[in-house]
Amino acid sequence: MNENLMPLSMLGTGEKAKIVDVMGGYGIRQRLAVLGLNPGMKVTMVQNAMRGPVILGVMDSRIALGRGMAQKIVVSKDHD
Repeated sequence: MNENLMPLSMLGTGEKAKIVDVMGGYGIRQRLAVLGLNPGMKVTMVQNAMRGPVILGVMDSRIALGRGMAQKIVVSKDHD
């Protein structure tokens, strides 16, 4: 596995990444697509506390995801 790839839930607050893949079935892929979270989309971690949801910045919006769902999203850290 590429060392730059990790679950979304592992990003620290303020880190940027690009969605690479979703490790799940049709249901989770469809749910994320409705939220605009598709492979290739760039996201910024706004909040990643030890408990509770993670909050992402996506374009001009903020999206809260449960920790379990965030663990199924594979991202590549953005090194810009």
